[in-house]
Amino acid sequence: MAFKLSNPPYKKEPVSVYHADLGDGVLGQSNRNGTIVLNEKLDPKFHKEVIRHEMVHINQMSRGDLDYDDKNIYWKGKAYPKSSKGVAMASPKNSPWEAEAYNKSKTKYKDKKYNV
Repeated sequence: MAFKLSNPPYKKEPVSVYHADLGDGVLGQSNRNGTIVLNEKLDPKFHKEVIRHEMVHINQMSRGDLDYDDKNIYWKGKAYPKSSKGVAMASPKNSPWEAEAYNKSKTKYKDKKYNV
């Protein structure tokens, strides 16, 4: 029988962060396997805040609220088509998982300072 430790005697490994060309306007990407990819064009002075934002998504996935496949993003069981403009643009107005991430990470949607 499996059980869950409420206070495990070990520390969770830090998240692995990689860099790749994610395309124009994409700052970072969080993956189901717990990794984060930052846009290689992102100025290093912004890495910590983008990682903070992506860590919210890692947490959302680990608690079962957020998931995705090739066509949809799933938030609390509801499917949001990736082809929808608001979802594709990561708008917090149309994407509740993004609203939570922007709020918790104290980052701003479409902030011009990133220049990616």
